[in-house]
Amino acid sequence: MGQAFYVAGTGTDIGKTFFSSLFMAKYAENYGFRYWKPIQTGITGLSDTEFVQKTTALPDSFFLKPVYEFAAPASPHYAAKQEGKTLDPKYLLNALAKERNTNTLIEGAGGVLVPWTEDYLAVKGIQESNFPVVVVGSTELGTINHTLLTLEVLTSRFIPVLGFYLVGSKNELQADNAEIIQRLGGAPCLGVTNFPEQKLSPKEFISFSNESFDTKRNLMETLLSPDDEG
Repeated sequence: MGQAFYVAGTGTDIGKTFFSSLFMAKYAENYGFRYWKPIQTGITGLSDTEFVQKTTALPDSFFLKPVYEFAAPASPHYAAKQEGKTLDPKYLLNALAKERNTNTLIEGAGGVLVPWTEDYLAVKGIQESNFPVVVVGSTELGTINHTLLTLEVLTSRFIPVLGFYLVGSKNELQADNAEIIQRLGGAPCLGVTNFPEQKLSPKEFISFSNESFDTKRNLMETLLSPDDEG
């Protein structure tokens, strides 16, 4: 039986796709994980799926196509409206249910209170799909507030949170940020990974992920034994 999990960010452009690229580069081939972003907005440039694939050089078989794709770089409810379309949460939840017992990393769109429709928030979809969640936050100033708020939103709804992972630029605050969030947020810190100092080729990125991501294997061990958590 597989272990699909949901990657929830503390906001937009916080590092979810970077985290997903690191995870896929390090673990996809060995554990058969696939990447899936069910809702993709802002597809005028390189989509997140295309970015992860380009960064990791993994073949098509490691990627699922989005259920919904919208051109506008905006909240799903607004991006859909711009195209005269409507996102159907029930249809999306049915698609998610089919992946429940597969090894799939499911990247969310924006933060957990982003509206999928004008009366349906992302957090409700996370709750109803009942996937365990990894919260991705920034290493930088402001992350304590943003990450604690996200953890509060999830845990207050009894959504299973596996832990949080910080990504971003290296700075003097990050160790304390991780410690305080873990102490006050009721969820373990699964790791911290800083951005590489320069642009990397796929081969270099794979080496970087092997050396710098999930160095203590907290994340993978948690995914391999989810029943032991919480």
